[in-house]
Amino acid sequence: MVVKGSSGSQIDPDRLRSLVQGPVSELGLTLLGLSWAGGRRGAVLRVTVDRPGGVTVDECGAASLAISDVLDVHEAVLPESYSLEVSSPGAERMLATEEELRASLGRRLRVIVARSGQEAVIEGRLTAISDRLLELEARRRSGRPQRIELERSDLVSVQVVVDL
Repeated sequence: MVVKGSSGSQIDPDRLRSLVQGPVSELGLTLLGLSWAGGRRGAVLRVTVDRPGGVTVDECGAASLAISDVLDVHEAVLPESYSLEVSSPGAERMLATEEELRASLGRRLRVIVARSGQEAVIEGRLTAISDRLLELEARRRSGRPQRIELERSDLVSVQVVVDL
């Protein structure tokens, strides 16, 4: 796949992703998203990063500097001027990829599961992930924690929720 910049120049997103992945990983972050948008006021490269437990503003700033350093060396990958935006994925959001799910380890989630044609909503802290299961720690009415294993094949949706 090739993405066109605002001036019609072509950008190889696989090459761009491989360049951005290095500095992001070195900072202990996960690269969740990468988008390029051209416009009248110039192009914008948007990079979304996360890590288990969330990412701070300072970590986004460090990632921005590290990514800028790499892209300055490989300036031909982005053949026009651009602005770089590095951010977290947001507070309460739906999780769509394996990377987003893995980066949510330790966070509180709202999971909708469907079994035998019936849906149930379960909220709890994501404590483990495998190819087949998600493990949540939920609170019983008594306040005691309860470990719940959910079959990934039963998942309808998974959403991060703010833990106040």
